[in-house]
Order: sequence, then C-alpha cells, then structure tokens
Amino acid sequence: MIYAAILAGGKGTRMGGDLPKQFLEINGVPIVVRTVRAFLNCGIVDGIVLCVPREYMDYTVEVLDRYSDITGKVNVIEGGADRTGSLENACRFFDSSEEIFPEDVIITHDCVRPFVTSEMIISGVETARQFGGATAAIPSVDTICVSGDGSVIDSVPDRSKLYSVQTPQTFMLGEFCRILYSLSDEEKRKVTDASAVFRIKGKTVALSQGSPANIKITHPSDIPLAERLAESF
Repeated sequence: MIYAAILAGGKGTRMGGDLPKQFLEINGVPIVVRTVRAFLNCGIVDGIVLCVPREYMDYTVEVLDRYSDITGKVNVIEGGADRTGSLENACRFFDSSEEIFPEDVIITHDCVRPFVTSEMIISGVETARQFGGATAAIPSVDTICVSGDGSVIDSVPDRSKLYSVQTPQTFMLGEFCRILYSLSDEEKRKVTDASAVFRIKGKTVALSQGSPANIKITHPSDIPLAERLAESF
C-alpha cells in the first residue's frame, strides 16, 4: 500500500490575513484542494491523511466537502506542535488503522506545494523502494555561502554538489515509523524535514525528481507566481 501524509499543520503567520496559507485560494481554488487533488489524481496512492491544526479540522472538512471529487476521500487529523509531531500523528494513524507490511510506503508532502506532479510522486516511490528513503530535489542555481556570524563569508561550497530540497519525501513506512518513534527529544528537535528522521540515524536518503515549479507558497510575494503556474495545472 502507498500512503500520503500531507502536512498542513502551520498557521501561516508570514502570509498575514485571517486564514492559514493552506486555505488561501489560487485562481479560485484553495491551496489545500490543489494539493490533495494532485495525490488523488496520481493513480498510485491508496490512502491520504491531512494534518491540520486542531482548531481548523472542522473548517478543513468543510472546505474539502465543497468538491465532489475530494469529499470523503481524505482523513483529516490533528497536526502536531511541529513538523515532527505531525509526522508522528500521521504514522500512528496508519499504524493503528492498517496492518503495515514491509512493502508499504509513506509519502510526506508540504500542503503549500500545490504544484507537485504525478511524475514527482511516482519518482519518489520508486526511489524509496530502491534506497529506503527519497527526497525530491533540484540542483541549486544559486551560489551558497556559509557564514557563522551572519556578517562575513566563511566558505562557499561547490555549487555543483548543492541541491535544493523539496517535498515529496518518501520512505518505507515500517522503517520510517520505527525510527521516528525511537527518536529522543533532542533528536526530534533536529528534525527540519522528514528526511532528517532517516539521516539522523545514518539511513540513506536518495534524490528523486523535483521541479523549479514545485514552489512552496510561504510569502505574499509567492502568490502572483503561483497564479501564473496554476494556469498550466
């Protein structure tokens, strides 16, 4: 079985406004609806959980129920206090509701990346089945510097070896749950993305297909670009 955990636990304070950013509309369609549709339409996902803040659970169901192609097809669950907590809530949902088999896969994805494609989702699953873990990524187009004090450059890594990490991030479900449950509080604080769960324990995370169009909508300035991208999705 292939499961997807879409993380929408944030409250989007950087966007301003009254609603978390996952509920903002892009050309008339809420971001959360665009993202869920991408996973429903890819043809390989057997179950989806959507992790949202507790106070927005009823509102999320109300939004999804407006769309006949989505209603009843997504499990809306409470997100955690942070990304790690949301991942753990998703894992425990699958762990408690389904028997986990060695071949089962979990795809984790940021809700506010609504332009994920079927090709990216499938690439992540195929890569995870080969290596155990996978993250979407694209080569960095920027020169990246390291600065310890935020004032002067300490070093400049070789750009040819740098990649911008995106989601989806995909893992063998049983192994991912086992490792996540075993993390200490200190290790959990170091988890900045799902791939860190594997990397902290020295597990392989391979690169899978990403795209420059797979943007994360974070700031108000991202909205005009998202509106242009939405015209071709």
